[in-house]
Amino acid sequence: MQVRLRGPDAPKSHKLGRRLRSVLFSFFAAALFALTSLGVMLSGASMAHAQEGETVEGRVTDTSGRGVPGVTVDVVAEGGGVKVPATTDDSGSFTATVPEPGQYRVTIDPQNVPEGSDLPPRVAGEGVAVEVTAGEPASVEINLRLQEALTGTLIDSADKPVEGATISVSSADGEFAQDAVTDAKGGWAVFLPGPGEYSVTLQTDTLPEGIEPREDSSTELTGVVVDTEAQRPVLFPLGERAGGVGGKLGQALQLTAEGLRFGLLLALAAMGLSLVFGTSGLVNFAHGELIAMGAAITWGLNVAGVNLILAGLISIVALALFGGLQDLAIWRPLRRRKTGLIAMMIVTIGLALFVRSLIQYFMGPSSEQYREYVGQAGLHLGLVRLTTVDLVSMLLAAIVLVGVSLMLIYTRMGKATRAVADNPALAESSGIDVQRVILLVWIMGSFLAGLSGTLFGFSEGIKFDMGQHILLLVFAGVILGGLGTAFGALVGSLIVGVFINVSTLWIPPELKNVGALAILIVILLFRPRGILGRRERVG
Repeated sequence: MQVRLRGPDAPKSHKLGRRLRSVLFSFFAAALFALTSLGVMLSGASMAHAQEGETVEGRVTDTSGRGVPGVTVDVVAEGGGVKVPATTDDSGSFTATVPEPGQYRVTIDPQNVPEGSDLPPRVAGEGVAVEVTAGEPASVEINLRLQEALTGTLIDSADKPVEGATISVSSADGEFAQDAVTDAKGGWAVFLPGPGEYSVTLQTDTLPEGIEPREDSSTELTGVVVDTEAQRPVLFPLGERAGGVGGKLGQALQLTAEGLRFGLLLALAAMGLSLVFGTSGLVNFAHGELIAMGAAITWGLNVAGVNLILAGLISIVALALFGGLQDLAIWRPLRRRKTGLIAMMIVTIGLALFVRSLIQYFMGPSSEQYREYVGQAGLHLGLVRLTTVDLVSMLLAAIVLVGVSLMLIYTRMGKATRAVADNPALAESSGIDVQRVILLVWIMGSFLAGLSGTLFGFSEGIKFDMGQHILLLVFAGVILGGLGTAFGALVGSLIVGVFINVSTLWIPPELKNVGALAILIVILLFRPRGILGRRERVG
């Protein structure tokens, strides 16, 4: 007979088993509840996601990389049926929600882009294709291009803006015609359908009373060529040109002032070229490309949104570093190998062609302008009229030239430079590090070339081949003043700058550079060593 004990008399092991089963049951129940809740949450999130749809994100920028606000963007499904609009915010960003994954195209209405900008052909046509994947936002970026344009400013003979005048622009094929009316500042602009040839006409009957076109100027310009993404300025001189003796005197003074400005900028580049030749004996035919690089880098940074003054400083520093790198990587190894000066000169020609092609690759064949400090009204200084940019450029160039001259006369570096230019072997035997002096001269010469190019960009414009045209005048100034002498380069450049400008009183402006070369030949016939050159050069 078996007796089972229950209640308080039951063994403790039996009670522990029942407790363990109760704990396990509670644990499994809680786990089941948690899994069920998680499933409901995931299901709800999935349903919510299905209800919200998929996301297409993007950004609309201009040619400088800045966001363009207020542009309406349409996200259209392949095959139609779905079209979701969105508008860019202050940073140019937009977000559109489409109902399901698939293939879409992002389009923009050409009438909805800011004035002065245009859609690239593929965006204006079919739009930008984008694939939307479930659960992953799709991203797209659209870059607006700069639209071709003709621009200008009407200013009368008293330097006052002319408001309300009409400018008519038409294409050579007659398919495009548009008028523009000058604003309170005398400015006007006509945005064009594309590059090509255009005719520009000033409607003289719309000019205010008492203002007439200048007698020697035309009010109708034909064959005006506008390159891709170029905004070309067109000028119509107004007011009577002064005549008689006073008129000639005024013109001579004006051209002399412009020649001094041009000569000072030319002297910056000429002094750098002369220092390099004086210390190393190398005739650097790539010096003109250093000038063009200075202008091109400044322009590139400026159109990318960098302030023009800061862009100029960055460009000048970059040119100085590039000059030092040139000497370390190219010219110093060639000097150590005892390479002849003729062979090294040929290397500079090859380097010039390479740098020129590189600039053309990045900025294209068209002439460009800075985005700031252009088209300024003139300031009257007696009979002379100069803009603020002209005055600042002249002052800056003069300060730098005086500073370099004082450095060459009074500092240890300047004395070492003159010693190396006089006799490198004797300078080295006296303890001067000739290679270090030449390196610093390359840095200084490239710095001066970069500054010269940046300042030339205001008056001459920026173009990939500007260096080779300016280099001819730089050589003229250097040879005229005395090859290898920094002060001779300064004097020669000032003479060349003034002469080529004043000579336009008697010869066509297109031939002014020929006059500079003619006077160079005449002076060298009587003084072959130049104005400040020595009878013979040692070293």
